[in-house]
Amino acid sequence: FGALLQMTGVLMSKDNAGSTLELTLILIGASVQSFTYASSNNLRFAVAYFSTPEFLPKATALVLFGGVISSLLGPLLSNVTRYMIPGADYAGNFLHIAIMYFMFGFLAMLTDFESPLEQRKEDILEETVNMILIEDGRRTVDDGASEVPKEIIIERSLSDILKQTDLALLTLFQCLSYNIMALYMTQFQLPMIALGYSANTRTYTITAHMIGMFLPSLISGHIINWLGTWITTFIGFIVSLLGGLVLGGILSPSNDPLTMFIIGMLIIGIGWNLSFVGPSAEVSKIYNTPSEKSMVVGFNDGIMLLTIGIFALSGSAIYEAIGSWYIFTVALMGVSAFSALIAAWRYLSSRIDLMAAWRYLNSRIKSCGRHTERDPLASSESFFEQHLLDSL
Repeated sequence: FGALLQMTGVLMSKDNAGSTLELTLILIGASVQSFTYASSNNLRFAVAYFSTPEFLPKATALVLFGGVISSLLGPLLSNVTRYMIPGADYAGNFLHIAIMYFMFGFLAMLTDFESPLEQRKEDILEETVNMILIEDGRRTVDDGASEVPKEIIIERSLSDILKQTDLALLTLFQCLSYNIMALYMTQFQLPMIALGYSANTRTYTITAHMIGMFLPSLISGHIINWLGTWITTFIGFIVSLLGGLVLGGILSPSNDPLTMFIIGMLIIGIGWNLSFVGPSAEVSKIYNTPSEKSMVVGFNDGIMLLTIGIFALSGSAIYEAIGSWYIFTVALMGVSAFSALIAAWRYLSSRIDLMAAWRYLNSRIKSCGRHTERDPLASSESFFEQHLLDSL
């Protein structure tokens, strides 16, 4: 419905492009589509129902790999349908979007989102208990299935979940990863327009970027299982930093600006995948009950989509205020570097009790001030060293 509203706005303003009516219907249509976007974005959490904990990072990556098809098919369809309706540029784009939304809704209706894994666990447990009771003579086959006591799980409040888990940090990483990528993706077209590149040429850069976003999903799940979430996230932000160096012309593999944009946006897409998939999969491991899932997913996606909306609306204003593509990329590189440092800190804190080490080191420094006649670090097996060894 939202895409059809947008198409209607374009058709009704064929002779008056950019009219208030056209812009109003396009904005209203985009608002309606935000619900569909949020719903489809939630599918990466739905895979937790159908996956084992060990396979979850790979399952999440495979869902995102579906974007590879869209990265190839989407720009192609956009080029084909952009001028499909004579005199109404982009009306054909909105029509094909409406058709694809209809297909998405139809397939969603056919999908059974009940957790087969959990149901199978309950069935196996019930069958095992019944077999034991039959063998002991305390139950016959004619007695029917018994009701198996289920494990009692105490539901936590959102505040408890935030205190006990890394939910806040995982949400922060997803916000940083997505918005760094989105600011590059939405604003790179402005310098390309200034350089005189056509819409079709800019589409090639978008295609390269989307391939970078989704193609690594074939291996990113394996990388997460191998290196862990925090190291993979760290590498992802470093890759985004490298992409910024290329886009800003600091590290240019070619003197051709178009090549620079294509390679840079491809690298930015790879960085997004590596820094986003891991935290997203980790969120699926936090909740234990459907009620907790509603709170966790609501908190995570609510904040993430809110920040996406804020920067989507303000991205162009930020770029215009800066007035330089070079400075804009340097600013985003700074955010990427800051995000990488946070990921590195989280990894190190999981290996070493940094606060305990700092408190001990601080106490030793104070002790040195009070007892200058002896070396407080003389012992080769000091408590600090032993603590670090134990932590590792």
